Order: sequence, then structure tokens, then C-alpha cells
Amino acid sequence: MHLDGHFTVAAPQVDVYAFLTDPAKVSRHMPDVTGVVIDDADHFTVTARVGVAHIKGTMVVKLEIRDRRPPVGTTVVGKGTGLASVVDMTTSFVLEPGTGSETVVQWTADVTISGKLAAFGPQGLLDRIARKNVDAFVDGIRTGLMAQRRA
Repeated sequence: MHLDGHFTVAAPQVDVYAFLTDPAKVSRHMPDVTGVVIDDADHFTVTARVGVAHIKGTMVVKLEIRDRRPPVGTTVVGKGTGLASVVDMTTSFVLEPGTGSETVVQWTADVTISGKLAAFGPQGLLDRIARKNVDAFVDGIRTGLMAQRRA
């Protein structure tokens, strides 16, 4: 499954980059995350609740930040296991200056799902859930950056 898009954040590019590449900050805004273990600045593991139709449970996703290009972009690679399924994903973002102190975030995500959860791909259910989670994540990023600017 391939997803992509862009959104604008009311924060300077350098702040957005720092936020998106800080596992402690960014993981707080990932949808349905119930736990985070940070190994170092580039490696962290999130545990998240997952529910698709009648399959509900927990997935553990190991994430690695790669190809840092401050303050322009990076790539995050992850592998998740749980619910008799495996999820492999690669997410990248590129930051561009917007108007004033805004930043435009261009992002792409490529996700491969195998196992029980893969059965829901052909009906488009996984795509709808993924897009809903992306929207929640973007809202979380905006909220987190606004809170950080006020602090």
C-alpha cells in the first residue's frame, strides 16, 4: 500500500525537523500507541493497539530513523509483528519553507502487510484505516508543536 500527502505546520522548519526526528516527542502523537521504548536517538519500539474488523490486539513495531538530512528530511523504516501478521513500512518526509513561519511537510509511506491483516487489503479497509491514522497523527504533530512553542 502506498500513501502520500502533505500538510502545513505553523512552526519553523528546524523545529518541525527536530520534533519529527525525536522518538520521545513524535511517538506521543502516534495513534493508539500504548508504550514506547527508546534505545537511542535513531532506534525505538512502539506498542500499539490494532483493530481491523474482528481482529483486535497488539502490534509491536521496531522503528529506525535513517538518512537524516537536517533540517530537510529523513526516512523512518519499521517492522511490526502481532496479530499473526507482519507489517513492513518505509516512511519519508521532506520539509519545505511555507509562508511566514510555516513549514510544509511532504510525506510518503510504503507499507507491506502479510498474515491475517493482509486479508483486509483488497476491500480497501486497511487503506481507510491507514488514512484515518495519518490524519490523527498529523493533528497530533500540530498539537505537539504548538504546545512546544508555548513552553
